[in-house]
Amino acid sequence: MKNKEIEQHHLEMQKKLNEFARKKGYPIEDFKFVAVGYLSIDEEFEKGEVSINFLNKLKILWHEGGTTGSLGHHECEFCIKEGNYENRGMSNSEKMLIDRENKIKYLFPEMIFHYCTEHKFKPCDAFIKFVMRI
Repeated sequence: MKNKEIEQHHLEMQKKLNEFARKKGYPIEDFKFVAVGYLSIDEEFEKGEVSINFLNKLKILWHEGGTTGSLGHHECEFCIKEGNYENRGMSNSEKMLIDRENKIKYLFPEMIFHYCTEHKFKPCDAFIKFVMRI
């Protein structure tokens, strides 16, 4: 799935949960969903260097708390296109980090580490700044 598809999927699920919570009288906080690093071979993505400090911090956050199984197994399309079957990135999980201050739920796949190191993916500045401040 692509970033926009992931965001839409989570937004639809959140709407259903909010509707249930409202009926039961629970308080609701609305968050914007931002998917980061769900790359597809048929879409352009921002390239650049990310600091080792960012990657290390993101790895620490990845291992804290739980992760969620994603909608199936994913293999790196870029590696496959290059014929790099032996060392291609693979994953089947994702994580959510919540920026309560800005009312954003960031979603990202485990593949983000592979994309950053092997394919020079550069996440948006807002995500990088959030990761570095928590």
